[in-house]
Amino acid sequence: MSRKTRYYYYYDERNDDFANNGIDTKPLPADYEYLPKSRLFRFFKPVVYYPVRGACRLCELLGVAVRGRNKKVLKDRADRSKGFFIYGNHTAAFSDAVAGAVATFPRQCYVVCNPDALSIKGIRTLVRFVGALPTPSSRRNYADFAGAVKTLYEKGCPIVVYPEAHIWPKYNAIRDFPDVSFAYPVKLGAPCFVRTTVYKSKRGGRTKGFAIYDGPFYADPALGEREARAELCLRVKNAMRSRVAEFGSAADENRVYIKVDSPDQVRTETVGK
Repeated sequence: MSRKTRYYYYYDERNDDFANNGIDTKPLPADYEYLPKSRLFRFFKPVVYYPVRGACRLCELLGVAVRGRNKKVLKDRADRSKGFFIYGNHTAAFSDAVAGAVATFPRQCYVVCNPDALSIKGIRTLVRFVGALPTPSSRRNYADFAGAVKTLYEKGCPIVVYPEAHIWPKYNAIRDFPDVSFAYPVKLGAPCFVRTTVYKSKRGGRTKGFAIYDGPFYADPALGEREARAELCLRVKNAMRSRVAEFGSAADENRVYIKVDSPDQVRTETVGK
């Protein structure tokens, strides 16, 4: 029986997106409330969050989601009353969405995501209950987003960030990414952990992933803010690349990535039945 092979033609590894979710993304309203103050929302959030977290854990045990290794390092923090950041490579929509909730139990985890997560009618409130933190769409959003991140950190909540920003399914290398998402741990003096997903070969050229955690990493207090952000980003990136090299992350024969010469050539093609 023939298998489908998907070819991803990319030009810019920082900006090309192969999520193919078909969502009509809408920008956040200027008055978007990151941490709703209503008693009804605050009451139902844990009521919804923890059963969903349990279902996520079951998915991990059944192999539907990528399993995590070395989660014990997440407890190695100078101040365990406060939160922390987890940075990961972005290679699987479902697994990446649920990983934080599974690894950081019993704390309620938040995931920085694209606004398209809140653009699907019928599940917007559910997405908020399970910890979606959409990236800002306006100046006011930026201020509110920064305030929410600081509040969550002070409350002891973990925050998951995918600095590559865009999903490249089953990609077996670490893409280049900017240091902009490291501004918050630098300002807060917060610990950072790394979640690196690597892929092992299976029958038929397919691969199966697992994730391994490392850390903590702290910003260098002797550096200025901009330099500290760049240096922290580089250490996190190198930690990911070291794990990929250590485990020999394998390319999936059914997910082929090809570099092209211009943005006009960026596309996805599926071959086979």
